Amino acid sequence: MNKVVLIGRITKDADFVQLDDGTRGVAKFTLAVNRSFPKKNGERDTDFISVVYWSNHADKISPHLTKGKLIGVSGKIVTRSYTTENGSKKYITQVEADGIQFLGSKKEDAV
Repeated sequence: MNKVVLIGRITKDADFVQLDDGTRGVAKFTLAVNRSFPKKNGERDTDFISVVYWSNHADKISPHLTKGKLIGVSGKIVTRSYTTENGSKKYITQVEADGIQFLGSKKEDAV
């Protein structure tokens, strides 16, 4: 089973790319997720997780995926690799979202 659920804040406004067929697009962003356990000094580490959201309505949701917004993401972890021009192998791990939930209150969104 490959299922992930994350809650975190968007680190910068999402990038949106419309696909050639004009019906689908992809929103790409990074989510800052605090770890659930503190270090010895009481602070918590943060993981920065790459998220992609392929959808017929990614163009409508992308303008709302802005820096600092608190969201929930559900999806799956995907990995891929490629070889660069100089022959080195690069690996990418990211979350492929199938659902996004906005978690901030209306009051926060209005500010």
